Formats: sequence, structure tokens, C-alpha cells
Amino acid sequence: MGNTRHEMSQVMLEMQELDRQLAETAEALEGIELSLLDTQIRIADAEDALQAARDDYDLQFETLRARVRVMHEEGSLAMLDVLFQAENIRDFFARWEFIRVAAQFDRDLLDGIQETEHLIESHLEDLARWRMMVETLLFQYSRTHENLEFLMHERTAWFEQLADDETALEELLAIAEYEERMAAASFEQIQTQLRREEDELARARAAAAHNERLAQLNNFGGQFMWPIPSHSRISSQFGMRHHPILRQNRHHSGIDVGAPTGTRLYAAADGYVRFAGWSGGYGNTVIIDHGGGFSTLYAHNSRNRVASGQFVTRGQHIADVGSTGMSTGPHLHFEIRINNRAVDPMNYFPR
Repeated sequence: MGNTRHEMSQVMLEMQELDRQLAETAEALEGIELSLLDTQIRIADAEDALQAARDDYDLQFETLRARVRVMHEEGSLAMLDVLFQAENIRDFFARWEFIRVAAQFDRDLLDGIQETEHLIESHLEDLARWRMMVETLLFQYSRTHENLEFLMHERTAWFEQLADDETALEELLAIAEYEERMAAASFEQIQTQLRREEDELARARAAAAHNERLAQLNNFGGQFMWPIPSHSRISSQFGMRHHPILRQNRHHSGIDVGAPTGTRLYAAADGYVRFAGWSGGYGNTVIIDHGGGFSTLYAHNSRNRVASGQFVTRGQHIADVGSTGMSTGPHLHFEIRINNRAVDPMNYFPR
């Protein structure tokens, strides 16, 4: 028995390491996508700024051409004529100030044109730099995506190799049974924890507030929101089925909804997150307590977005679709339990 536990532990560690590599690669891919979006926004801003600078340059240059044309038509003596036509000393200085302001306008106009030329050059340099960054990011995205697909292939091959080995298959069965017991214990722990919280006099006010919130939650009447609105294809129903990895008929305690890795998962109703972490065969898992004995489970996630103890609202982003744990492809494994008894989730969605 001790050797069996040791072997089971080794298989669990290998599975967890594969899931860790998948999660890191998926997170890197998400980071590159965000960098691409940020760079594309910068390119759009730089293009707008470049167009605005070119428009300013055209206006300034047209104004300069008009000033040069006037100066050419009037000749260099026109300014002196303006001064000599002064009727008195006060008029003379007023005309002199006018000429000085006009000259300063011309100098400012030339300086403005030069500054705009430098600004256009700067925007062109920015555009070249950001466009080069896009090429680099696209290359990184392609390599990282290929790595993610490779890891997924390796992971599937690893499961197939285990399933072909009779001893290893026994270890997988032991893992599956162990995880089912752990899941049941987790749901039971939720109920025990709630009872303990209610009995602790030192936390009477917190318990009262908690109970009030749960009483409000109970009003949802057991009707849940579909946790993955962008996808509705159910690849495996609730009830008995032929397990794709264990290769035998087993009870399926939830439903599987196929969706690409990274697809957002949402809380089916308001509630408290009672567990958010890695759970062996379930992989990355989130369990939410909705009050009134209702709990939901979201498993095989590529990434959990909430933490234990956190209060979440109906429709809140709580995790992303993945293929962690005992899974051969990206999907959501979704369960509804009432007082720790798994029920068919399809009976609890609005018709």
C-alpha cells in the first residue's frame, strides 16, 4: 500500500508539473497579447499625432508663403514708408511697434515650422519603433503558441502512455477515486465551516452579516447563470459515461463544456469562494458557496482569477478555460451540489 501511495504521489507530481508548464506558457501568451494590444494603441496614437503635425505644418507653410508674397509685392521700402507717414512722434512709435510685432510674428512662424518638422521626424521614429515592436511580438506570440500546442500534445501523449500501462492505469484510478473523496470532503468542510462560524460567539457580528448575505443569496431560487456564455456545446453530460482517460464506465458528477483555452468563466451566482487552487485530477479548481446548501465547482481551469474567502457576484470573471488535471483537452467541468450531493446542472438553468 505504501508503494502504491508513493507511485500515486509520483504521478500526481508529474501531472502538476505539466499543468505548471501549461499555466506559465498560457500566462506568457496572455502577456504577449496585452503587449500587442498596447503597441497597436501606441501606433494608432502616433499616426494621429503625425497627421495632426502634418496638418499644422501645411497651415504654417501656407501662412509663410502668403507673408513672403506680401513682402515681395510691397518691397523692402514699404516698411520705411509706413514709418515716414507718421503724423507725430506718438504715431511714429505706434507704427514702429506694429513693424516690430510683424517681424516677431515672422520669426515665430519660422521657428514654429522648424519645431513642427522635428515633431514629424519624432513621430515617424516612434512609428518605426512601434511597428518593429509589433513584428517582434508577433514572432514571440507564434513561438509561444507553438510551445503551448507542443505542451498540450506532450500532455495528451503522457495520459495515453499511462492509460496503456496496466499498473499506471491503476494509479490513475486511485487518483480519480482519491480526488472524488477529496472533493466530497471539501464540500463537507464548507458546511462544517459555516456551522463553526455561526457557533463562534467572538465572531457573532461577522456571522450575522454573513448569514444576512446568504439569506439574500437564497432568494435566487436555485436558478444559475450559464458559466460560459460564449460556448454552449456540452461534450459530456451528467451521469454514467465512458471515461476518456480511465477507459471504463464511471459516474460523471457534472457537465463538460468544450471551449478554447483562455475562454473566460463566470460565477453562476453570488457567493463566497471556498476553494481556489490546484486539486489533482480536477486541476485548477474554484468552488463557490451560494448559501442554502448550494455550491458550484469549476475545474480544469488554465488560471484561477479569484482567491479563497473572496465574495463574488453573479457574472464575475472567476477563471479561464484550460486542460489542467486529468483532462485531454480544454473544457469547463461544471458541477452543482446541494448539501454536498451532485445534481444534474441542466435542471438549474433558466429554460
